[in-house]
Amino acid sequence: MKQNFNQTGHYNDEDEAYVEFKRFESLADLHDALGKNKLAAFWAYPAYGFKWLVFDKIGLYATSPGRVLISVVIFWLFFGFLYFLIELAGLGQTVSSVGNPDNLSPFLQSFYHSAITFFTIGYGDVFPKGLSRIFSGLEGFMGVFMMSYFTVAFVRKILR
Repeated sequence: MKQNFNQTGHYNDEDEAYVEFKRFESLADLHDALGKNKLAAFWAYPAYGFKWLVFDKIGLYATSPGRVLISVVIFWLFFGFLYFLIELAGLGQTVSSVGNPDNLSPFLQSFYHSAITFFTIGYGDVFPKGLSRIFSGLEGFMGVFMMSYFTVAFVRKILR
């Protein structure tokens, strides 16, 4: 059906058919894993949840670049608030290595650090200390992944 929609130029219908196919395929994989071995639930449910979150909810199986961009903003805000909360809790902080020439508050500096980390810019003028270091590494990975995911979704739309 997906190929038929593609050949007739009904690209939105093609995307909807593809998403539904991938959803049923993922659910079938879960049921197959559970049917083989009841202990498989320990890894089958987390794997299904990961696929559901990353592939379905964040990017709609790479059919919605706009949805991926919204997810990028959500992740950036999440990590910015996380760095600020870590600093409030006294478990870490984001530190200016150049003396904070713009006089950014800790709140704004947390979001600035989040942006330069997420988009892997890494100027080096703000660096993490304490618990913030662990989350900075995770955020850098998420940024690379999300930019790649956006590229896939965007190119998929353009190449039609």
